[in-house]
Amino acid sequence: MLQLSKFPIHTLKTSPKVSDNRSTSLLLQWGYIRQAMAWAYEFLPIWYRVLRNIEQVIREEMDNAGYHEMLMTILTPREYWETTGRWDIPEYFKVPGWGDTEYRIAPTNEENVTPIMGEFIQSYKDLPCCVYHIQKKFRNEKRAKSGLLRGREFIMKDAYSFHRDIADFDSFYLWAQEAYMKAFTRLGIWDDTVMADADGGAISDKNSHEFQTFLEVGEDIIVQDSSWYCYNLELAAWVPDNKNSSEAEREVEYIDTVDDIVNMDKMTKYFEAPAWQMLKTVIYKLGDSGKYVGVSLRGDLSVNDIKFWKFIRQKHNEEITLANEADLEKIGTVRWFISPLTDAQLDVEFYGDESLKTVKNFFGGANAIAKSTKNMNLSDLDITEFWDFNEPKEWFTSLNIPWEKLTFKRASEVGNIFHLWTKYSRPFGLTYLDENNKMQDQVEMWCYGIGVSRLMGVMAEYFMTEKGITWPEHIAPATHYIIVIGEENLEKAIELWEQLEATGKTVILDDRMGRKLGFGQKAWDCELWGISNRIVISPKTLEQGGYELLERGEESKIVKI
Repeated sequence: MLQLSKFPIHTLKTSPKVSDNRSTSLLLQWGYIRQAMAWAYEFLPIWYRVLRNIEQVIREEMDNAGYHEMLMTILTPREYWETTGRWDIPEYFKVPGWGDTEYRIAPTNEENVTPIMGEFIQSYKDLPCCVYHIQKKFRNEKRAKSGLLRGREFIMKDAYSFHRDIADFDSFYLWAQEAYMKAFTRLGIWDDTVMADADGGAISDKNSHEFQTFLEVGEDIIVQDSSWYCYNLELAAWVPDNKNSSEAEREVEYIDTVDDIVNMDKMTKYFEAPAWQMLKTVIYKLGDSGKYVGVSLRGDLSVNDIKFWKFIRQKHNEEITLANEADLEKIGTVRWFISPLTDAQLDVEFYGDESLKTVKNFFGGANAIAKSTKNMNLSDLDITEFWDFNEPKEWFTSLNIPWEKLTFKRASEVGNIFHLWTKYSRPFGLTYLDENNKMQDQVEMWCYGIGVSRLMGVMAEYFMTEKGITWPEHIAPATHYIIVIGEENLEKAIELWEQLEATGKTVILDDRMGRKLGFGQKAWDCELWGISNRIVISPKTLEQGGYELLERGEESKIVKI
């Protein structure tokens, strides 16, 4: 039992303005959290109770699925990260030890779990297997924002499974999905949660599956249609809409213009034509070779960096950076007037977005200040290959359902599943003996994450009202909140508390007394903390033979003692 007369934490009268989302300010006001520094929070007792309840739901579903809980270190040796080539990732914290020793503060645990399990995976009979732990993680997050939704310090459940091949994983994966669905159902958010395809980021070279909960303040955008199509915006695709593709191609013209048509608005005004008829081109520099690549698309669209970067990594196995002014001068062009014209013979490998095929007679630059072109067509351009490089817009059409417009909804990620392939098992030398007593070095790995503290933030937003957070009863800091009016009734309240906890309930006893702590303040705190069952013991209720019980969504009633 939590007895509020002995509880040092109290709620505030107003909400501090410290974040770009409503819930963080209210969580501060309601005594749930305190901010230690930017994007790092202390969990106060009420909030920590909620955390443990959420953790327990996740833990039970992981255990039911046959995963085995363990606990790995937060400080991890440098050599592990050098083995996988991930030591120099800037978003991951490093700390010095004695002498020349350096460690990484764990942002994720592939580098830990792989050598551990490599010791125990000896035979095909040891596969598949899966372990997990719940632990704090640390990332030097560039996009830290939205309070608990994206911080630099957070609590995560990460699980790792090991398989002999993809077929072995396929059946296992259904159990993993079901475990997540059961957990999110028990947490009360599954009805507004979807599984979307997304980019694998620094964890995996392949796409991942994200579990996304729809929220107005969500930092992700989920793109859907009425089929099973569900993608994060970063990977979503569409059917390009035809513009003027029925027109006849005209001969390209080189024209003198002005030097200040340096954005799309100015181009459309100058040429008195729509943005989709402008040709937009961006040039990048490859990291190791120093070569240049470019991408062209319609002027009403934007380059999706993730799509283009993934495409280039597959083609060249190099990272890219945006070309600067010196790079462009070296190539023989200038920003805002770039065009992949065949006549220009730029030393750049150009790629084209599929949307270019829907337009004829483009307007664009001619690779010199105040020099432009009109009536450019694909036959005039030095395009090596076409692909989907654009970022979807709300008027895009579905790939799967003819004429149907895609829907866009804001959401926050609450879980993910990555296919790691052999990205970690190979460098650490994982092998096993197969049924024919032959050594195999193909150990497929997958990882499964749930950001527990992030999930708490999502749930706070999801269940938040103007009066508090309507937590599901088993997630709330207590199942029952007992308000005592009059010190003479404290003994009866304690007896009731003992009875409730003997049946497995959890209780907060509001036995605070004093002029400023009347019924209104106590009832308000019960509402703020999202406790489903409010009990009042007062002279009035005892006169009626018991206590007043108010269950969420029901009328109050007197329960006989």
